[in-house]
Amino acid sequence: MSTKPKRPTKTPKVKVRSWMKEDIPGIVECHRAAYPEYPESAYYTVRFYEMQFAAFPEGQFLAEVDGEIIGYATSLIVQLEDDAHSYTYEEITGGGTLSTHDPSGDTLYGADIGVRLVWRRHGISRLLYEKRAQLMKRYNLRRMVAYGRLPGYTDYAGKMTAEEYVQKVVAGELGDPSLTAHLRAGYHVRRVLLDFLWDNASLNYSTLLEMPNPNYQPEKRRIAAAPLQRVVRRIRVCAGQWFMRRIQTWDEFERTVSFFVETADSYHSHFLVLPELFTAQLFSLMPSDLDCAMRFAGWRA
Repeated sequence: MSTKPKRPTKTPKVKVRSWMKEDIPGIVECHRAAYPEYPESAYYTVRFYEMQFAAFPEGQFLAEVDGEIIGYATSLIVQLEDDAHSYTYEEITGGGTLSTHDPSGDTLYGADIGVRLVWRRHGISRLLYEKRAQLMKRYNLRRMVAYGRLPGYTDYAGKMTAEEYVQKVVAGELGDPSLTAHLRAGYHVRRVLLDFLWDNASLNYSTLLEMPNPNYQPEKRRIAAAPLQRVVRRIRVCAGQWFMRRIQTWDEFERTVSFFVETADSYHSHFLVLPELFTAQLFSLMPSDLDCAMRFAGWRA
């Protein structure tokens, strides 16, 4: 009698969130279910996921349904040289530990992503990619980079080169379980690599993928970035001096707040500080007989 799990028949209610330390055994089990063709490896043990979580907890996400972890994604911030330099997975991830995480870097590197086989084609990877993209924008990083597998290439090896295969997948003439998902998420193929990572299913071919940050502000990144020997990173704070005057409409108040926000942004500030009681200006919008109305309604000031 077959014990193969059944594919869900309807769209599940999926929750995507950051890891907690107690999730790690479930992450390990999810990886094994997502990649049953991979042999047991030291890279995918509880100990390694604990080191990844310790290095950059904000960059690790999971997807769950009714408490079951059905997908996960790992990432770290790095500073990569130009495209002419060839990296290995070991170099970028610190041997899989994410010890190379650099808060002063400008690139979010998607180290790993996996979805249980029975939960694929439900948009789970798309939700995880969206979390990564949100993180990239929140940290004002220049781009998001990934090195994607090509598990569908084995069916076409000998008939076309890996570069030709990738071109056809990009053009929509062929589908690849990994590359197609990356393209739908918004990645662009920069080039095709050989021996970046070990993967029999891809014949050791992979793609260098990039997703630019459309909201990237390089001025803020230059201010925030700092050499590693510096204990703290620099930030720029804008303090608003608020003129407390009577106003007639909510729009007046909104325009004043917008002025301070836009001015702070023009100076590439990371924080805007306003007086604690700046909303007291709204009292002038209240009717003069408010006290009587409140008492009539049974309220007590």
